Amino acid sequence: MKPHLLILGASLLAIAAAELLALARRDPTDAPAPAPTPVPTAAAAPALLCPADTLPDDGACIPVPRVEQEPPEALNQLELLPGRSEDYARYLTPIAAYPARAAPEGLGVSIAAPRGTVVTAISLESQAGPTRRVVTPGPRPRLLTLHHVERHGAARTYLLSYDGSSFDPTPGTIDVDVGTPLGQIKAGPGVTGLLLAVRQLRRGVDADRVSPERLLRDSHSLACDARNVLPLKPAR
Repeated sequence: MKPHLLILGASLLAIAAAELLALARRDPTDAPAPAPTPVPTAAAAPALLCPADTLPDDGACIPVPRVEQEPPEALNQLELLPGRSEDYARYLTPIAAYPARAAPEGLGVSIAAPRGTVVTAISLESQAGPTRRVVTPGPRPRLLTLHHVERHGAARTYLLSYDGSSFDPTPGTIDVDVGTPLGQIKAGPGVTGLLLAVRQLRRGVDADRVSPERLLRDSHSLACDARNVLPLKPAR
């Protein structure tokens, strides 16, 4: 046999021996982990369909209590009722000698009149009982009148507020006759006169058990178009 063939064979035997030795020394933990066996899963349950006013809960439909809706914001004021005249001049006011017009803001009426003009008590349409003059206590007293009205089988109490007039600031409540002076138009910048606003007490509010200044709050009364309750002037 030729010498170079012997050398080649010896080299191959040495390489094979080295690979066998490396395999013998390898750590068995280096071997790749076997792939996990897939676990069969159950088919997803179909979604539970519940009727209105119920919600799904653990496979059953549970009734849900209804939530009472808050009254719309528009109910915080009473607009002009159907059938009532839109003409302010047709209504009687606490200053009968001067024409009324729409107030600059809100649902009240404005009556321009010179300083010293007398403001008198009136009776509202379908009023039952006397007009009650009210002066609120505190550093800034307000002049008010209370009126109980019975109309179309319903009883309501209305509160009138008078701005632009001077009056006796002694707090208290007294009954007054129609035409009784309540105050006088006071001096002021620009055009003087009376601003008359009307509020309807909410159901359940007792004017005799609530301080008068609180009756003006939205929680106790609603702003009301003055033409809904002011009496019409006699036909000529």
